[in-house]
Amino acid sequence: MKFIYSFLLTLISLTIFCQENNYEVAKKEFENFIIQADSIKIQNIKNEKFEKILDIEQFYHSITRLLDFDLKESIYELRFMYSFNHILRGRGVRIYVFYLNGKEVGKIIDYNQYQNESKQISSNFHNEINKYILKHNKFYNTKSTQENFIKDFLNSKIYGDGCGYEMTRIKKIDDVERDILENAEKYINWMKSHNPEIQMWGYSEIEKLLKKNLIELDSDELKIYNHIKERNLVIETCSGCTFGIFEKVFK
Repeated sequence: MKFIYSFLLTLISLTIFCQENNYEVAKKEFENFIIQADSIKIQNIKNEKFEKILDIEQFYHSITRLLDFDLKESIYELRFMYSFNHILRGRGVRIYVFYLNGKEVGKIIDYNQYQNESKQISSNFHNEINKYILKHNKFYNTKSTQENFIKDFLNSKIYGDGCGYEMTRIKKIDDVERDILENAEKYINWMKSHNPEIQMWGYSEIEKLLKKNLIELDSDELKIYNHIKERNLVIETCSGCTFGIFEKVFK
């Protein structure tokens, strides 16, 4: 009996291990493809033949937009399917591809979080991305690194109040309350982010404080504030329960 019990425990453990590996192998195959693929291959990924990925679903090219200092960003969203103990399962993915002066300089793969699973990230960057980061740091007077760059873009925040069916007003961004004078310094830091949506949240909060004559910006802060409006990037926003809208804020 003890032998049979030990054998069953070993068999169950091996089965669970193999189940976990099904996803890991598919994930590795997906990463290898994305890291090596150019934009054309990514846009035609539904035609690609994989070994462990059974299907590509819900593929969507969200946007290609110009950011600061000749940096361009393309965002893709999809769901790849794989077998898990003979059951078809899927994983949602958002892919960020960055170009500097027309040349690809890096990618971020963001695996959406499901239930209690930890968020999984993969990234691959060329040294040329540091040219952009240096320009960013000089203009915004920051000391950001490639790690900060990745963190900022993964901190996806739709710029829009009252999104969703209930049209609930957004009171906090990253646990920082809006419309609070004491948080002005944090709003200024938002304007220095690599993420254009976070920058717009910072801009709008500072704008309200300025209109009420509650704060004054120094010359460097005013330069950033004016730059965000004059640059007028395409921003991810919403309209009620409609999400995934990309448009310029200032008409």
